[in-house]
Amino acid sequence: MPADQHAPPGQPQRDPGHLDRTVVSADGTALAVAESGSGPALVLVGGAWDHHGSPATDRIVAALRDRYRVVTYDRRGRGASGDTAPWSVEREVEDLAAVAASVGGPVDAVGWCVGAGVVLRGLAAGVPFGRAVLWEPPYRASVDPQGDDVLFADFLDGHVAAGRRAQAVRAFLSRVLGVPIPHITAARLKPGLWRSLLADAHVLSRDVRVLNGLSVPERVAASVGVPVLVASGDGGPEWMRQASVALAEAVPGSRHLVVPGQGHVPEPGVLRHLVDRFVGMPTEG
Repeated sequence: MPADQHAPPGQPQRDPGHLDRTVVSADGTALAVAESGSGPALVLVGGAWDHHGSPATDRIVAALRDRYRVVTYDRRGRGASGDTAPWSVEREVEDLAAVAASVGGPVDAVGWCVGAGVVLRGLAAGVPFGRAVLWEPPYRASVDPQGDDVLFADFLDGHVAAGRRAQAVRAFLSRVLGVPIPHITAARLKPGLWRSLLADAHVLSRDVRVLNGLSVPERVAASVGVPVLVASGDGGPEWMRQASVALAEAVPGSRHLVVPGQGHVPEPGVLRHLVDRFVGMPTEG
């Protein structure tokens, strides 16, 4: 289920150090960026509907900003960021590189759900992150890793082109995230939530392409040259854990960790603990 659906009403109060700014990507696309906190820099990349001001993202920012300089951004075509045709995975990587470069100095990355796939692409392309924590990218370990199957992405594009945005959202939730149909139906009964899902229907096919047609991108993963922690919960779908294991096996020198009591949407405190441990900041207590 999209992370926003599990967020409580309201959003955390932003700290006095909050800063909104704009970063221009290599092709001239303006990207909306936000910063909170101070300390070692982290770039966060969330799921399909996790804009830099979404409740789920803000909860994670709130858990990290007392110790880290936390940087979030709207991916192109989403939220307050611009969009420039034609879209490509390479341009998504250029966007991530531009955001990382705008920080100045060492920076690490945290990606969850689709965002983990974006960060992985960036790492493989040489975006200079020192380390990365990836939480449950929704690959399928059983899908042919050499297939680069984009048929489902084309299917989503067809729905959107025909004005069937709701069908595209339902298909993405069901096939990519494994959300049960009754839960999708319940989401439609929440007008505010459903409108927010429909607003990004046109970019969901991009996420399928970023995710290599949902197969673990072994060739991409093999190109990663920095330490990576791939984590998953024991309370979510088994196929997500299998995919996380497969990804960790494909990234040279990476580690996989199963976190008890967590589903596909990690608790902010749990993600904070992983970041503290993996990027070298000691935990208290």
